Amino acid sequence: MKLYINNFAKIRNADVTVDGITVIAGENNTGKSTIGKILFSLFNSISGIEEKIAGQRMMEVQNGLQKLFWDYFAHGERGRETSVYSPSMSRRIALRVVRKLTELEDPDDLEICEAVRKAVEEVGMGRIRAEEEEIQEMTDHAAEKVIAIFALPRERIVLEVLSRYFGEVFHEQMNSLKQPESMASIRVGIKNRKIELAFQNNLCTKFEADIALLHKAIYIDNPFVTDRLNQYHSNVTDRFLEDLLTREVNGNIMDGIIGAVMAKEKLSEVYQALEAVVDGKVVVKGGDEFYLENDRLGRPVSFPNLSTGLKSFVIIKMLMEQGAIEEKDVMILDEPEVHLHPQWQVAYAELIVLLQKYFDLSIVVTTHSPYFLDAIDLFSVKHGIKEKVNYYLSSIEDNWVDMQCVTGDIEKIYQKMASPIQLLDTLRHDLNNG
Repeated sequence: MKLYINNFAKIRNADVTVDGITVIAGENNTGKSTIGKILFSLFNSISGIEEKIAGQRMMEVQNGLQKLFWDYFAHGERGRETSVYSPSMSRRIALRVVRKLTELEDPDDLEICEAVRKAVEEVGMGRIRAEEEEIQEMTDHAAEKVIAIFALPRERIVLEVLSRYFGEVFHEQMNSLKQPESMASIRVGIKNRKIELAFQNNLCTKFEADIALLHKAIYIDNPFVTDRLNQYHSNVTDRFLEDLLTREVNGNIMDGIIGAVMAKEKLSEVYQALEAVVDGKVVVKGGDEFYLENDRLGRPVSFPNLSTGLKSFVIIKMLMEQGAIEEKDVMILDEPEVHLHPQWQVAYAELIVLLQKYFDLSIVVTTHSPYFLDAIDLFSVKHGIKEKVNYYLSSIEDNWVDMQCVTGDIEKIYQKMASPIQLLDTLRHDLNNG
């Protein structure tokens, strides 16, 4: 997969290969996180978009019809007489309409009218002493409402979805701050097919695709999300990750069970690397309190009391055990080494390499650490995926982000990382010779 970016946020131009592991290094505030956020927004807004739109249409039909029927039943001349029946009758008619329309792939106006008429007929008006003309008027009004909902162009709905999703992740700043009037564009190339987006005034104005995105993107920017499980977050990336981590608790106990068993049967090498750091199992108490249970400990440890570094591994453990990581998904890790001791940085780097190898993930990693960078480089050789790792160095040129591919020369990244050490060596020399 190739990602092409123009005039998006701080990035003027960037061509990034996302196939295997993509490592992006650079100083703070040089646009490293932008790549991952673009992928997260794109995959999770577009994946399954047809089902999402269909679901929203039906929800709007149900809510709209319930309100409409309530108005007819309870707010007319016989309001007091019928108020006891209004809620249940309104809901029953609306549900019947939705059920009938769901059976049709793309209902036309006649089919919609017939679905509404049958629903009203099936529920019956025996308890409502209304004139036949009034019932017909209500039925016609309901059909018009449903027809209007289905008449909304799919393209406009998709653009609204993209505008909202990107807007929340990027805080309504998709267009360049330096040239706000310029158009921002994103293009994704996958096996000679493409997806194209354009943004103007921080709204998505273009979406064209000749390929469907079938996978999700998981974004992990800090391990503290484990402390806030089952709480509402304003950040969409946190909410999405929380949903994955708590799916077994809040959903059906069977959710993800096949994927989880397959992972445990197939990925013994990954589990060995993970269990070397996370010794124990995640348990839930009181319905929504998460703990790490270990035989050597007298009692389970609450997630907020775990070390910050350990939480980073616990997140991966939970995602794997609940079958939330699937083949060919996208995983975005924003500076995962920040809270890790150098020894655990090395362990985490091997875990990433193994996840890519066995799940065929597309992993985007941003980093500041030479230990972490070196570990990914060496473990990719050890585990046979060296050719699936690409390296980029981000920097600022004339207030624009420059994303340079250095896959064949990662020494440039080490040189950038070594500059603080050189600065300290110079200071030490001056102090010793002052």
